[in-house]
Amino acid sequence: MLGILEDVGYMARAAYVMDRFMHLMGLHGKSFLPLFLGFGCNVPAVLGSRVVESPRARLLTILVAPLVPCTARMAVIAFLAPVFFRAPTLISWGLLTLNLGVLVLAGLLLHKVILRGERVAFIMELPLYHLPNWHTIAIGVWQRLVSFLEKAGTIILGVSLVTWTLSQFPGGTLETSWMAALGHWLEPIGSLMGLDWRMMVALLSSLIAKENAVATLGVLFGQTKSEASIAVALRAAVAPSAALAFLVMQMLFIPCVATVSAIKQETNTWRWPAFAVLFLLIVSLAAGLATYRLAMLFALS
Repeated sequence: MLGILEDVGYMARAAYVMDRFMHLMGLHGKSFLPLFLGFGCNVPAVLGSRVVESPRARLLTILVAPLVPCTARMAVIAFLAPVFFRAPTLISWGLLTLNLGVLVLAGLLLHKVILRGERVAFIMELPLYHLPNWHTIAIGVWQRLVSFLEKAGTIILGVSLVTWTLSQFPGGTLETSWMAALGHWLEPIGSLMGLDWRMMVALLSSLIAKENAVATLGVLFGQTKSEASIAVALRAAVAPSAALAFLVMQMLFIPCVATVSAIKQETNTWRWPAFAVLFLLIVSLAAGLATYRLAMLFALS
């Protein structure tokens, strides 16, 4: 889609229309479309940052891209919000609004650090609209696909194997695995937000793919039971205030392995992926704790 939009001449116009809004984060209009792609998946959002010429502005676009709520995160909300809340639509829209608000605030903060407050100039020529050249688009897509598979695919495969090993050994089940032991180790942190080890394991499992959190909760709370039984078990084990904190953390948590790999590929260093992981870990924990305290204050549970 990015290749088609580039080739027909629409991207330049979309960038121009969104330029004023993007300046709120110290970026210019060209960063809008890569971030917009993040609503589908954060990986093409990171890869799409190549359209930004300024190295610092491109880096800032890459670092805020994981904060765009992707469809995998929305799937977790769609499953869990109706389980815990009487007004799931209101909660869902509130979470999305919070996510985008944190994105803007993070952009402003990182703009002061990375761009050191400098204003990014936006100068571009608006090309004429024309029919797409499918041969040119196909070459560009193929080159980007091969590059991703070569550089990021190996990292994704390796980390996926490690995570699978941690979730299956030594007992052969998730409940008796090393990942469960890690969940127990993290339980004191989760208890600050009313979350037990099972919720922490679900959060950790989302590192491979965000929707894994739902599958993990199904394993830990449901086994072979029906979806209705899983919902009952979740409601019995997790208070609404803790569930809200979990969803906030899930929306802002460390990006998935594919996104981290894409950041490594685009920045050509482990420095910025490590920074993104640490930054979002701190933001998600702080937001989750604040949400839980506020929810308890207003007696949501």
